[in-house]
Amino acid sequence: MIDQLRIRNLGVIESADLTLGNGMTALTGETGAGKTMALTSLLLLAGGKADPSKVRTGAEIASVEGTFVVDADSPAVELITGAGGEIDIDDDGRAVIYISRQVPRKGRSRAYAGGRAVPLAVLQELAGFVLTVHGQADQLRLSTEAAQREALDRFGGVEHQQLYDNYRVAWQEYNLATEQLESFVHQAREAGTQRLALEALISRVDAVKPEIGEEEQLRAEAHRLENVEALRSALAMTIHALDGDDITTGAIALCDNAARELSRHGRDDSELAEISSTLADLAITASEIANRVRGLALDLTADPRRLDQIHERRAEITKLQRELGMDIPEILQRRATAAIQLAEISDPQTHLEHLRTQVAKAEEHLRSQGQQLGSSRRALAKTLASQVTAELHGLAMKDATFTVSVTTAEKPSAHGTDDITFMLAPHRASAPLPLAKTASGGEMSRIMLALEVTLAGQGIDADHTFIFDEIDAGIGGKTALRVGERLAQLGAQCQTIVVTHLAQVAAYAHHHVVVDKISDAEITRTDVRKLDNTARERELARMLSGHEESEAARTHAGELLLGANMSR
Repeated sequence: MIDQLRIRNLGVIESADLTLGNGMTALTGETGAGKTMALTSLLLLAGGKADPSKVRTGAEIASVEGTFVVDADSPAVELITGAGGEIDIDDDGRAVIYISRQVPRKGRSRAYAGGRAVPLAVLQELAGFVLTVHGQADQLRLSTEAAQREALDRFGGVEHQQLYDNYRVAWQEYNLATEQLESFVHQAREAGTQRLALEALISRVDAVKPEIGEEEQLRAEAHRLENVEALRSALAMTIHALDGDDITTGAIALCDNAARELSRHGRDDSELAEISSTLADLAITASEIANRVRGLALDLTADPRRLDQIHERRAEITKLQRELGMDIPEILQRRATAAIQLAEISDPQTHLEHLRTQVAKAEEHLRSQGQQLGSSRRALAKTLASQVTAELHGLAMKDATFTVSVTTAEKPSAHGTDDITFMLAPHRASAPLPLAKTASGGEMSRIMLALEVTLAGQGIDADHTFIFDEIDAGIGGKTALRVGERLAQLGAQCQTIVVTHLAQVAAYAHHHVVVDKISDAEITRTDVRKLDNTARERELARMLSGHEESEAARTHAGELLLGANMSR
């Protein structure tokens, strides 16, 4: 849940510090006072789009800081620590996450989590764990098939999600098989040209027959043949240095003599014994090197014909590499691939039948997974419809019936083999129709609330925060009271923040925050503050009548607060 919120220089808000508690919090204020900016601050913490034009006049940067409190084993903790951020633990053993967002007037916005700069995607992923935001745009979106399908799938538990994941895998496999078939059919149309190209490639490589490592071997051999005299001299000097002669003692003898001399004194001195042993090893190693050098010297003979052959072979290999633009390993790999492709082209029908069989199997598997997913959706649809209908009855739509239609689609899609439609019969005598055709704005608000409350009931997380932006649009009177009561019930389960114009809704809040616009001759600023009981009554009176000092409105406001308290 959101514990602390700090806003600086955002829109008309110069400075605001809020402590948000458990339960339902109402956010109210006159039109243009800055409620939108208060909501915008939360959306910025959720990774929403930053708008430099929202930086307060006279300031260079706007900032929002939020403190979230979650269970220590929440996936949000793993997300933040995985991004390099730090987590505090409070006295109750709960994790405290610090999030901030900075929006400069010029340049890109910056996001921070746990004191560490993070990609915006980290805040967006965090929001998925701790926030759900609903506004009027979401009500419009609820009319779309995609949103309705997502809501129904969200209502399902872990087993349903597994069915959906299985279908998605089957969909990917089906698309891959289809793409391979289409690609092969396309290639078959150009098989003649492709066959000639593949045959030419194979023939060209086979004419040269390059081998991996051959080039390095030829280069070394050529170097020896081109430098016979110099190498002979170098080898002779090496042999002399190691073996010595009648006048000069070689390195082998020197090491051996030194080793024997030190060994006579090493019986009582471990360090001298170790040096003696090392010198003896050096003598042996030098002797082995001398033997190898003598072997090289014996094999070293001038061979102009062999040298010419090497130059011709290297030129042949270099020419092949330049023609194909590859090194030898790549050429050999390309030749192997070409041989496989040529075999497929040479016997296209066999491979074509194989690909068609793969597509048929993938399609059969896809439909099987689709049927399992569809069966689960149909079962969920009945339960969801029943629960949402019950919620609507409690929201002053006592004769309404909410249904979820799940029918087989004409063809599979990435999301299943079903067409899903949310339908509403507002009255007992009316036939159910799609939401987009039958639900008014006020009805859509209540359907959204009923649906969200129902979805929240599926293993609700007490640390989750629901934010409703004017979800009460288009309603009033007793209906508004029922909406306020239901929002308060949701607030009893998890933190709920409601931006509202209705006193009937705000009266049910456990906490009340007001956004006031204060203007002077030069500038307009906004004050954001929490209200006590007396101030709440005045604010509700203003919302009811436009005049906070109206005696009748104050009386009505007091009655609303009393009724809300009694219903809890």
